[in-house]
Parts: sequence; C-alpha cells; structure tokens
Amino acid sequence: MGSITNQTQLFRSVLFVPATRPDRYKKAIQSGADIACVDLENAVALGDKDMAREQVIRFFTMESDSKIQRALRINELESDHGIKDMLMLLALDRLPDIIIIPKVQSAEEVVGFCQVMAPSHKTIRIMALLESPKGLENALSIAQADGVVCLAFGTADYSAAVGSDMGWDALHYGRGRLVQAAAFAGIHAVDGPWLDIEDNEGLLNETRRVSALGFSGKVAIHPRQVVAIHRGLAPSSEALSHARRVVQAYEQNCGGVLVVDGQMVDMPVVERALKIVAAAKGV
Repeated sequence: MGSITNQTQLFRSVLFVPATRPDRYKKAIQSGADIACVDLENAVALGDKDMAREQVIRFFTMESDSKIQRALRINELESDHGIKDMLMLLALDRLPDIIIIPKVQSAEEVVGFCQVMAPSHKTIRIMALLESPKGLENALSIAQADGVVCLAFGTADYSAAVGSDMGWDALHYGRGRLVQAAAFAGIHAVDGPWLDIEDNEGLLNETRRVSALGFSGKVAIHPRQVVAIHRGLAPSSEALSHARRVVQAYEQNCGGVLVVDGQMVDMPVVERALKIVAAAKGV
C-alpha cells in the first residue's frame, strides 16, 4: 500500500466535460483543475455514445502547456457501451492519465478490467466510482485492487439507491466509509459534485467539511467551481501557521514528544502537520 504523502499528483478537483462537447475540451484543459475528465457515461445520451467515442480521442491528443491530468470516464463495464469503450482503449497507443470506472461494486470488476487491458497496457491508473450500497460495502477491497489510485463517491446515485436526500447528515456515513477505505489503502478520496453551479458559497462550505473528513478532492461540474473547491481544500492561515511551527519544532527537537502552542505533539500530529504544509506548497 502507498502513502498519500508520497503521491505527487494532486486530486483536489476533477472537472467533468461531456464527450459530446469538443468545443469545451480546451477550456477544460485550461480550467486550472487538477484533473479534466471527458465523460462517456452520464453526460452522453444512449444514441450519441458511438459518436462521442470517436470525438473523445481528440481530447487526449490536444497540445497544451497545462500540466493537468486528463481522464476518461467510461461506461459501466458490464454494459454494451462499456465493452465498446474497452475496445477503444485497447486500440490506443497510450491510455489516458486516469480511467474512471463508474458503478464499481467489487474488486473483481477492477481486476477483470486490468486483465483485459494487460495485453496492450501494463500501467493503468484507475479512479473507482462507488455509487451503490454494495460498492460502499466493498470499498476496502476495491481500494486495495491493483491500479486503483483513488476512490470517488457517487453521491447522487448512492442517495437514489438508499432512498435518502443529498444533505450532509444523510451522506455522512457513506463519506466516512469511503474515506476510511481510501486511507487504509493509502490512496486518494474524491467527493461527489455540488450540483448548484450558482451557489459557490454552498460549494465552499461543503468542500471544507469533506476536507475535514479526509477527502483529497471534489468533483466539479463547471469550470467556475474549481476555484471554490481549491479554496475549500486549502488549510486556513491559522492552521498552516500552526503546522509550520509543529514541523519546525519537531525538526529542531530531532524527534520525540514536544509541546507546541501549549499542546502535546507526537508523531501523528507531526504527520498531519507535514501534510498541511505540503498541501500549501501544492505538492
């Protein structure tokens, strides 16, 4: 298992753009998001999926100075269009930076996908999207499957499946389960989208709350949501100042237990401080 502190790629924001809107591809790449994802699943009507599959190749060949990671959300693996998506991926010389697999319910699905890809692509980075009670129940084994670098929470589908609303209290348990599984495996956890694109204040508040739970990032459904997400995930000036004092005191003390700002500091506190400082540096 890896460690999030050693992963250099950021997962703060995952901006989705419909595969059928190539006019938005360049804007997505230049949005400032950490990951731009073209979507072949929910954002594309059934009758448009074959056309979208042809258009999507352009997204991964567009030149840009941006360091953004480019992702592709394919269709559900067991569907006809999911199979067509896999055939398209097999034909590519190089895979997208990240493959987002929707509606993952077991580690076996991920293993099977990697086995299909293996003849053409040995290195695969997968974001597993958990959207059902079964998927959440199997979150721990899914998080540990080879190739999985991130778990993402499909809040809308999950709410529909359990019959809940999408309020904070209703989704708190699911979010906690997903974060715990991701942390155990040493991978990232990304929260679902804030659906009201006009309410940046609501987005900022929810992002701060999921950040406090341990999420690495959040899905964006519009480019203007990216700034609010990054703000919500960034440590406050007070938290950053305290974290820097903890790191400095620990380094000067050469380890061991010490006291900073009247609080006892041991290794778990130091590790948390190191993460806060690293996040502020954008690494």
